[in-house]
Amino acid sequence: MRIVDVSAVLKNLSGFAGGNPSKIEQRHNEVWHWFKHCFGFLGDMPHVLTVEEYLRIGREIGLKAAQNVAGTYTKLRANDEVLVYWEPYPGQRGLFMIVRPSGPHSGEITTLFSPDEMKHYYDLQAPIAATFH
Repeated sequence: MRIVDVSAVLKNLSGFAGGNPSKIEQRHNEVWHWFKHCFGFLGDMPHVLTVEEYLRIGREIGLKAAQNVAGTYTKLRANDEVLVYWEPYPGQRGLFMIVRPSGPHSGEITTLFSPDEMKHYYDLQAPIAATFH
């Protein structure tokens, strides 16, 4: 099993992961994710008005999780992706984020959104082992 320094990765989020350049909607993945999750009343994060703010929120959640702030949860998937959930108050709807932890794309956010199922969505994601900070 590989060791991943989750705290170091989450403190240094570089931006959103690049998408598939052959798909027009994924050429600028950060814009695509912002549009999908934040644009208009149908998005799960409609209060986020710009792509820059969307990335800032991801970085803030990463820092909170790296510092093990109350209301943040982290675990690893079998493919070494770091899963993060931030719940502002117990039982309140929070944000779910996936980060690439290693290689040339270390610190890239692959997704950030507010699941309808709240923390239950995060809880259903299978970890590979206990995660330590």
